[in-house]
This record gives sequence, structure tokens and C-alpha cells, in this order.
Amino acid sequence: MSALSLQPATEAQIAAILDDTWSVWGEGLDRASYVRWNQATLRTPWARERLRILVLADADGHVHASVKRYRFDAVLDGTATRLCGLGAVHTPAALRGRGYASMLVEQLLEQERQAGVRLAALFSEIGPSFYEHLGFEAVALDEVTLAVDHTGGAPAMLVRAGAERDLLDIAAMHGTRAGSARFALRKDAAWIHHALVRKRLLAGLGPPGLRQLEFFVAEEGASAVAFVVLSVNRHGWTIEDAGDRDPAGARLGAMLESLVAREPRARPAVIKAWWPAGFPVPPQLRIAERGRAVGSLLMLRSLDETPVPTLAAGEVFYWHGDSF
Repeated sequence: MSALSLQPATEAQIAAILDDTWSVWGEGLDRASYVRWNQATLRTPWARERLRILVLADADGHVHASVKRYRFDAVLDGTATRLCGLGAVHTPAALRGRGYASMLVEQLLEQERQAGVRLAALFSEIGPSFYEHLGFEAVALDEVTLAVDHTGGAPAMLVRAGAERDLLDIAAMHGTRAGSARFALRKDAAWIHHALVRKRLLAGLGPPGLRQLEFFVAEEGASAVAFVVLSVNRHGWTIEDAGDRDPAGARLGAMLESLVAREPRARPAVIKAWWPAGFPVPPQLRIAERGRAVGSLLMLRSLDETPVPTLAAGEVFYWHGDSF
């Protein structure tokens, strides 16, 4: 074990990792499409600067574990914070049970600590216990089911497909809305673009009808004043990201009302969302059900002497589309 070190993955190692992880994180894609999806998302401007695949390998380049390392800007209790995100922690099947994943995580977090990063985050799909042993603590996120209450017609507004020129307006909306939360990402246009590209490619490379991504904005003058990003599948809709300059969120509510009304004879859509702290429920909507987010558990670990504070669901501003 002492001969193993953390290092950037080579192209050949990345190809082998993707081939090995397709059966775990394939998202319904065939093997070739899964590889294309990952390789394309690594080439966005945001990813070229802030995303790396790292491996725990020996001197001969044999990979014992791998991870995607993200670097975010975040805010915790009013303080700007450098955040290291860990994703796709993986050990080849033949090498599991020997502590390689734990070694990789500890080496990575020590490097990040020395680089001045204050906080680490990940989304666990295997429950909290493994990562709790590594010092991570679970953060509660609320998942809600929304019902659209028809009000007899949406107010007049221009709703159109979202475009890259809207991303600065969207980033500004996020900054305003997330300002009161104890913990939130500081999202810029580059991250929003990366998240959209990732979801669009996932939809586009999948089998016909499996999923689609929809991105709409409400416009006044030349500016986007509200937006919504939706993942759509046979189970319903998931709000990946949303925003509204209206303090009551009425434009967002009108957009969703209009989208539901596109097919009036169809059964009303099931709309799910991780509802973030401080974001108003638009007057056209109501929360029909509220519970803890399932599937991916957000966990945090402090990398300095300051412990991570306990964060309630109502204190965290995090949309589903910001998971990694």
C-alpha cells in the first residue's frame, strides 16, 4: 500500500475507468454512449478548469481506485469557502475490501487541505456509514412533490427556450436567492453551462423516450427574469434548477402552469424538486408532499479546525441539477 500515490489519470486510465464503471453509473446509456457522455462533459470550459479524474495507482500505473475531483466556490454561514467535491469514487471489483477507496479519499483531502480548501462534499448513493467513517456528515435536503393549481390563465409574458446568452442573468438570480441560506454554491455562468450540457448530453445520448431536458426562460425586455430547467421522463418532471426575480416566484409559477397546460387532456405531471432554503413556493403551486431527498445523500467534511455546523434542510440552497 505504501507504494500507491494519488495522480492525474492518463487518457488510457480514464478509458479503462469508464469501461469499468458503465455497469454502475450507466444511466440507461449503452457503453459507447456512456463513454461519449463522460468524455464530452470533461471538455466544457468549466470542467477543463475545475474537474479532474484522479487515480490511486502504483509505480507501474495499475489503478487501485479512482475519483472525480470538482472544485467549487461556496458560502457557509456568510463566509466564502473553497469547496472540493468528490464524485464517482470507485474501486475495481477485484481490489475491493482492501481500503483503497479510503486511502484515495484521505490522500485527496490532505492535498486539498494543504492547498487551502476548507470544505469537502460528496453525494453518497450507498448510505452514510462508509463516508461517516471518513469524517463526513450528512446534510438534510428536502424533496417535494408540487401540485399546480390552475388559476384561469397565466399572466402575459414571453416564454421561450433558454439560451447561452441567458446564463449571466440566471447566475445573478441564483446569487440573489441563495443569499440568505447558510450553505449554498456560488454558481457562475460557466457552472450553469456545464450542468446544462451534462443533462442535455445524457438525454440526447439515451434511448428515444427515456428522458429529455427542457430549459425555458421568461423574458422582459432583453433580459431573462425567470427560468426553469426540467428533466422529463415517464415518471414525471424533476426541477433541476429554477429562478425568478419576482420575490413571490409568480413568474416561475406561471411558466410551470403554462407547461402543464400544453396537454390539457393528459394526466397532470408529477413535479419533483429539491426545494432550496428561502425560495418561495409560487402562488400557482402548492407542496403536496414533503420528505427527505432520496437516492443521493449530500455529505460534508471540514478540512480545517472548524467543524461543519449542523445544517437543517431549510438552511441549505441546493437544486437537484447541482449534484455531481
